[in-house]
Amino acid sequence: MSKYLDEEIAWRRKELHIVKAYIPTHSNSKQNAALRFNVPILYAHFEGFVKKSTELYLEYVAGKYLKHSQLQSQFVSLSLSKKIGLLEVKNIEDKTKIIEFILSEGESKSNILTKNVIQTKSNLKYNVFKEILFTIGIEEKKFSQFESLINDLVEARNYIAHGDYLKVDLATFETMYDDIQQIMLDLKTEIENAASLESFKKTITTP
Repeated sequence: MSKYLDEEIAWRRKELHIVKAYIPTHSNSKQNAALRFNVPILYAHFEGFVKKSTELYLEYVAGKYLKHSQLQSQFVSLSLSKKIGLLEVKNIEDKTKIIEFILSEGESKSNILTKNVIQTKSNLKYNVFKEILFTIGIEEKKFSQFESLINDLVEARNYIAHGDYLKVDLATFETMYDDIQQIMLDLKTEIENAASLESFKKTITTP
């Protein structure tokens, strides 16, 4: 797990460093242009790393093939979602049948969906990022301080990608550049910790 995450973040950080080096230190038209093309690339690597790293973790958990009774609710939902989707819910009787079905599947091995589960929706705003973290059972609180930053990056990227003019301040970009990479590093650490501590397992409380 860590090996793949290391590789995934390393090439992205290297490319971001290379592209950032094209930004002139003095304020002029070249600096403005370089800042503008850096924003979409920074966003692309942020979105790409979030999607790839969380997919790797999801595949890691799926590969354990644990019983449903051993897993946190998110993973049980991903494992049973197809079967539940086939059941019609019209009244309390149907709802009861679904509950009975879920309970009966407790000791069966999981078959967690991994394809097309992580959706960045091409606009990885904080609410989407939060949803992805919930999907894989990662605590969102650590990242809440970056909500405005993430939303600002998405908005700036959309302006530029859609051909609108946006003047980007060097100091603002450098702060965004550092913070976005910190988010990526923090996410990597959280995923590694979750894998190591087996946070995907259901917590068993003793009476």
